[in-house]
Amino acid sequence: MWEIKSLGYHEEQIIGNGNKFLIGSMNLGVRGTLDEHEKDDLVAVNLPLLYDQVGDSWREPINAFNPLYTVLKVDDEIISLKHKKPIYHEQNLNMLDATMYRKTIFKIGSNEITIESTRFVSSNHDRLIVGNYKVSFKEQADFKIYTGIDYDVWDINGPHLIDIKTNHDLNRLEVSGISYEKSNLIKVVKKVIPNFKVKVQHTLHMDGKILYEILPLKTNSLSYAFDFFAHISIDDKNDLSKEVFDHAVALGFDKLLEDHLTCFHKKWEDSDVKIEGDDEALIALRYSIYHLIILSPDKQKGQSVPARGISGQTYKGAIFWDTEIFMLPFYLNTNLKAAKNIILYRIKGLNGAKLKASYYGYKGAFFAWESQEDGHDACTDYNVTDVFTNRLIRTYFKDKQVHISADIIYALKSYILRTKDDSILYEGGLELLIEVARFYLDYGSYKVLKDRFEILDVMGPDEYHERVHNNAFTNRMVQMVFDYLFEIKDFFTKIKSDYFNKLVHTLGFDAELELIHHMRQKIYIPKPNKDLIIEQFDGYFLLKDIDIKTRLNEKIHPNEYLGGQGLLGDTQNIKQADILTMLYLFRADYSKDIIKANFNYYEPRTEHGSSLSASMYALGACMMENEAYAYPLFMKSASVDLTGDSKQYAGGIYIGGTHPAASGGAYLTAIYGFSGLNIDDEIHLKPALPKSIQKMTYRIKHLGKTYEIMVTKNDYTIKEIL
Repeated sequence: MWEIKSLGYHEEQIIGNGNKFLIGSMNLGVRGTLDEHEKDDLVAVNLPLLYDQVGDSWREPINAFNPLYTVLKVDDEIISLKHKKPIYHEQNLNMLDATMYRKTIFKIGSNEITIESTRFVSSNHDRLIVGNYKVSFKEQADFKIYTGIDYDVWDINGPHLIDIKTNHDLNRLEVSGISYEKSNLIKVVKKVIPNFKVKVQHTLHMDGKILYEILPLKTNSLSYAFDFFAHISIDDKNDLSKEVFDHAVALGFDKLLEDHLTCFHKKWEDSDVKIEGDDEALIALRYSIYHLIILSPDKQKGQSVPARGISGQTYKGAIFWDTEIFMLPFYLNTNLKAAKNIILYRIKGLNGAKLKASYYGYKGAFFAWESQEDGHDACTDYNVTDVFTNRLIRTYFKDKQVHISADIIYALKSYILRTKDDSILYEGGLELLIEVARFYLDYGSYKVLKDRFEILDVMGPDEYHERVHNNAFTNRMVQMVFDYLFEIKDFFTKIKSDYFNKLVHTLGFDAELELIHHMRQKIYIPKPNKDLIIEQFDGYFLLKDIDIKTRLNEKIHPNEYLGGQGLLGDTQNIKQADILTMLYLFRADYSKDIIKANFNYYEPRTEHGSSLSASMYALGACMMENEAYAYPLFMKSASVDLTGDSKQYAGGIYIGGTHPAASGGAYLTAIYGFSGLNIDDEIHLKPALPKSIQKMTYRIKHLGKTYEIMVTKNDYTIKEIL
């Protein structure tokens, strides 16, 4: 149960399949387009976390030149899916191996022509793509193969690569370019090794491509194949990668594949969740885990995971709160190096967060809503286009979603709880905590007559309601920050270290620390009303209470923006889980009756316009022991990139790509919902498996040890793995 397969070729599925059959790592994303696909098919060899800006357009990660391009000519007729209808076509992703395979059969007269190709992004060599291309005939035919590098790149806000230069000889092709903003040197090299004798091989330039034209020596063979090796380098001005590339090529396809499989299978050994009784759930969850594995930010210190992963340039390739809340729990269980890097990424961006706070007139650290390198906020004030007027709409994602700073502290707290690695506090973690607390002290307001500390003019996770006061989720997260600050203060006192006090003094935080000590008990947290419902924000209950389906039927344009002054902005209908997210993150503080009452109130009013939403409601259903309700929400999260059933546009802006936070949410639901995992200093389980799932087995890392956990309907075992 490791394969994702698509049968038949449908042009309208090209973009979706580019996401569905994605391969790569946090240093290189290769969309699952096919050998013959080009720019218009949204081919992308994505360089995540390497950003570039052209003029006043949005900054986004760079797409490199495409070294996968290959097309076949038989009797001077192009044989490809862009020119011919096949009699058979399949595309396959092997999740266990992280390899993509395609097989296409064309019928030309009495002859049948079969094209097969395999590719993988090496787990052992940085930014190395390795593949094999094979063509077979039923009858002999005269043919040519064109393979090389396509340097006509798909960009959303480009072109990002200029001053393009090509170089070639009979051993390799090379294309280089300079990034527009920072003059990064991007170089793509490709080497082709045929397994057949070549009559003629020469190089030509055609339609923005540099290609080998290969004419095989005519033999009795009906099958011909070649291996290819492609490497993408960044700022390799001294050509240092040539030696590395040549060494990899010398190893050959088979050895590189063997080494790749050894490495990737080890990742699965730590990460797999085995489900018995429900093959559909098993495949969907494994697909979610596959994406989380390839996105593991463990290649370089201080990496993190963008909201659209490595699937392209959408969402500006930025890191959102999704990473800390929805993805980090997976890495805490499976890959602690990746987990620590997620925290270190935010520490690295602390100065950027302080600059952002200062820009808005506040002290402390106000972290980016759409974070790029060094904490740069890529979000704009006008983030959505009105589909009716084509004018930009003022949005408040950048300046009012203040909860992001607290989400980061929640992640820091979770990391330390699970690892006891207090070294991260000395690596900038304590300063991070102090500056975030300082920001909230300055941003908040103490109301003298009410004798309470309020957080005004914010936007919570529900992005359809802007500039609200006392969003319950945000206020509770701020309270957590203040409380954790004093928990860490007590920790340093307990270990008899003066580090906390010295840093407080160095940062000039003494007076503010005293203020926070007084204010943390006064933070206003909305309480449940007589019906046990917690008001999402001040005045929420006064908004129009309209059936969401009725309201959505009033849409004039399928892509119109629903938030702010849009269709849902003056109603109680919300975009995604907001109160339910708070109830999950602080589940120990709330009774099952409160969770149930709020679930039943908010879920029917939720549009689920974010891929984050379904998993939070699934977790809510599990907390109220309604796993039957949770199951379809779990499947929605786990299969969003399999089905392609997600928003592709927001107010005229293309937002397609993969949804790693939904993948993380599916994992959360399976592990913390269905198996009932709860971890403090010890591991606790309260199984609530859906009807179709008989058994789950998985591993977690906790406090330096690895455990294998097996959960059935009414029982569980926890076994330490040596």
